[in-house]
Amino acid sequence: MTAKRRSGLKALAAIGRLVSLVFEHWKLALIAAFFLSPVGPHLRITYSYNETYGQVSYLACTYLGSRGFVQLGLGGECPVIAFLDARDWRR
Repeated sequence: MTAKRRSGLKALAAIGRLVSLVFEHWKLALIAAFFLSPVGPHLRITYSYNETYGQVSYLACTYLGSRGFVQLGLGGECPVIAFLDARDWRR
């Protein structure tokens, strides 16, 4: 076996070990992605609405996500779980 081929196999083995380490600790990687990603799931905590002729129109919704509480005036829908982008509502 040549030295060039051996070094290529060593690099491939190192990549394999790294991938195996990530798969072994996938829960930590998922938690880190939840806190580092600007886009993520948010749970609706409170909402206010107006009902006219059986039609419900949401006025404001408060969500809780990885970056804290977010209050949005949607004027239309207010889903229980919403994927919000932190860059849209950052002050």
